[in-house]
Amino acid sequence: MKRATRRVVPFLVLLLAGCSTAPVSFQGVAPPGLETAYRCAVAQLNLMDYTIEDGNLEAGFVRGRRQTSGAVQELFTGAAEHDVLTASVFDNPATGNTHIRVVASRVADHDIGFVSGLDDEEEQGENQLGPSDSGRADAQRLLTNCGVVAVTGQSSPQ
Repeated sequence: MKRATRRVVPFLVLLLAGCSTAPVSFQGVAPPGLETAYRCAVAQLNLMDYTIEDGNLEAGFVRGRRQTSGAVQELFTGAAEHDVLTASVFDNPATGNTHIRVVASRVADHDIGFVSGLDDEEEQGENQLGPSDSGRADAQRLLTNCGVVAVTGQSSPQ
């Protein structure tokens, strides 16, 4: 039994280490124009079926959320998963270039399922999860569709 435990524990440590809950960031230089880059980011989020939660042209950011979990998963787990993309646009005064940064993350909203409805506990809120593959791809697609040629950042799961 001890020999099996010694083999399983390192495997679990490696498995859990690969399941990062940290958001990932992608960025690049866009065609000139802060307002144009901002409007492009908003348009791309809408085209990819993200609901705009917050945004401000003067502050240079927009955040969108899209549900990724299905009804069956929600029913039994009590959690709805959402991809969240936050795009920031800014001008670099040193170079004059307009930059777009997109941060991809995922959240799970709790207390919405059948099982969670059977108890009287308070809502549990949101859990931060690592971004999904589709969230990562959407972040890169937003940048590419807004004219960013050289995207830098994390392109594969950690």
